[in-house]
Amino acid sequence: MSDSREDLKKVTAPTLILDCAEDMIAPPEVGTYVHQAIPGSRRITLDATGHCPQLSAPEATIEAIAAFARAPR
Repeated sequence: MSDSREDLKKVTAPTLILDCAEDMIAPPEVGTYVHQAIPGSRRITLDATGHCPQLSAPEATIEAIAAFARAPR
């Protein structure tokens, strides 16, 4: 039960925010907040359900991470 929101603006590493279109734990507003708080981050919302896209949409998750890793910085 900690609040680490202030730490987000300190992130300097290339960052991918990956979320699912339907997530009861973290609604879209959470992804939007994190994306806006981390300078230069990239956000991808998968057409998937659940809080663990690596389980509910593994292929889409792999594809999104691979594309992010290949992208020029």
